[in-house]
Amino acid sequence: MKLSIDWSFFCEGGLMKKKLKDVAKIKFCLSQKVISDEKHKIITPINLLENNVIDNFVFDDRVRVNKDTKVHKGDILIKRVSPSFVNYIDEIDEDTYASGNLIIISAVSVESKYLAYILNKEISKITQSLSGAKIPSIGRNDLEEIEVPILSIKRQKAIGDLWHKSIEVYKLKTRLNELEFIKVKGILSELVNGGEQNVN
Repeated sequence: MKLSIDWSFFCEGGLMKKKLKDVAKIKFCLSQKVISDEKHKIITPINLLENNVIDNFVFDDRVRVNKDTKVHKGDILIKRVSPSFVNYIDEIDEDTYASGNLIIISAVSVESKYLAYILNKEISKITQSLSGAKIPSIGRNDLEEIEVPILSIKRQKAIGDLWHKSIEVYKLKTRLNELEFIKVKGILSELVNGGEQNVN
C-alpha cells in the first residue's frame, strides 16, 4: 500500500522555484559486468519498495563498481524504468552501490528529506505522462526540469522531517498489524488443535 499524504499546502503560493539540476546532483547508474576480486553490496531496482523500504541486497562479484554509484546517507534513489516513488536513504552500510537502471539524486543546496518529499510527488506525475510508452522510463531531462520550491531551510527541514516521520509511523503500524495477525493466527491454531480444553 502506498502512503499517500498531500503536504502541498506547505509549498503553494508565489514561491521562487529552481530546477532540480540547480539544487542537486543527478547520477544515472550503468552496470558493468566484469570479473572482480571481491563481492560488492548492490542495491537493484527490485530491492526498492514503497515507503522507503529496501528489501534485501545483492552481493555481486561480477560488477566493477564505480565510485559515482556509491550510495550515501541522504541520497534519494529512483527506478529509471516505471518509476512511481522515491526511496530516501536514511541509513546505509558503507561501500554500498547502486546497480544499473537506478538514479541517485544527491541534494546540494536544499534539505535532502524535503527534496525527497518533492520528488516523490513529481515522480508520480512524470510516470503518468509516460503511460503510453511500452516501457515507461524516465530521462535525464524529465528530472532536470522538475521545479523545486525554495523555502527557508527551517521550513524545508520541518517539511522533510514531518514527511519522513509519517512514513516511519506508517511502517511501524503496518508491522504491529502483522504481529497482531500472527498472534491471532497462533491463538486460533491452538484452539482448533487443542479443542475446548484450552479455552479460558
